[in-house]
Amino acid sequence: MENPKTRLQFINAAKTLFVKKGYDETTMIDIAEEAGLSRRTLYAYFESKVEVFQAVINSEVEKVLNQLTDIARQNLPAQQKIVEFVFGYFKLVKETVDRNGTLRSGFFRNSWGLEHFRKGFDVKQKQLLQDIITEGKTSGAFDVVSVRRTAEIIHNCMRGFEAPYIRGKLWQGNTREEIRFEARRLIYGALGYSESKNNL
Repeated sequence: MENPKTRLQFINAAKTLFVKKGYDETTMIDIAEEAGLSRRTLYAYFESKVEVFQAVINSEVEKVLNQLTDIARQNLPAQQKIVEFVFGYFKLVKETVDRNGTLRSGFFRNSWGLEHFRKGFDVKQKQLLQDIITEGKTSGAFDVVSVRRTAEIIHNCMRGFEAPYIRGKLWQGNTREEIRFEARRLIYGALGYSESKNNL
């Protein structure tokens, strides 16, 4: 029977090594030694380095999802909450990628190769978006035909901005206020929400 503490010990050891040495240069022996446990014990928890990498990604993804869920549950008007959610997402992803060297190199070298690692994350993220959009539609703030389709569109837009945002290439030379203003216009356009109309 697996011990959660031992599993976490291996995940933390792998994370340290992936950041320090990179994924390619880290071996299962390295992970076992870093954790201070035997290689045999490591293989009782993980069959391969790919599985360990998945566990590291999952631990980081869980942290991001927990924080995004907190944003989605805030007691705010839906039009404010959706903007906080989008900007919160980019901030959290950038912090996560910057903190984990192997995520950063893997993200830019082979973002398509990471697709299978993030499927569950994308499903949960889209559900949180749907929850916020449903709130806005119910309150009359958002004018959307399909909540699911609108969440899909916003989610895909967010995905498209990920790499340039993480690299620091998105909206270079603009102030934070200018960036938020343009992003709000983009998001509100998809939601059929008019700031000027609702501020009258």
